[in-house]
Amino acid sequence: MTEIIKPADALKGSVPYSLKLSLKLAELEKQWQEVVGTAAAERSCPVSCEFSEDGLLIAIHVDSPGVLPALKSRKPMIARSICSYLCVKNVRLEIKVGKVKKPSFVKDPLPDHLRRAPVLISESSLQKNKNEICSDISDEELAESLAKLKTVIEKRNRRKK
Repeated sequence: MTEIIKPADALKGSVPYSLKLSLKLAELEKQWQEVVGTAAAERSCPVSCEFSEDGLLIAIHVDSPGVLPALKSRKPMIARSICSYLCVKNVRLEIKVGKVKKPSFVKDPLPDHLRRAPVLISESSLQKNKNEICSDISDEELAESLAKLKTVIEKRNRRKK
């Protein structure tokens, strides 16, 4: 059975240059702010990469035509920064207006001591709500689901806020 290794560990070992470059390219989108700077990263993103004999051609999208001249004027600096990040000698950039994908900033879950306890419902309160709802609804599965929902909402509303 083959052992799964992390990309960072693979970059340290003896792996083919093409694999190292592919892993670095995959990380370029995540590290875009560090590579090009905060101001440029907020309004742009890398969208594709082509390999050729002349080197890499990286397409970059900017979010508005007003930003395009500013980024094109920084093209040599951005190219040097990308070359340094990818450890390559030659990178050509194609900068144009297009859809800019913003990175997701998902918040970490709250620590245990700040989370609310789960709502525990008693069988008697569930049965009471189910009997009330069953008289109005003929589908028993739907009635049970609605009874659970009603019971949980009632219990949550009784909690101290």
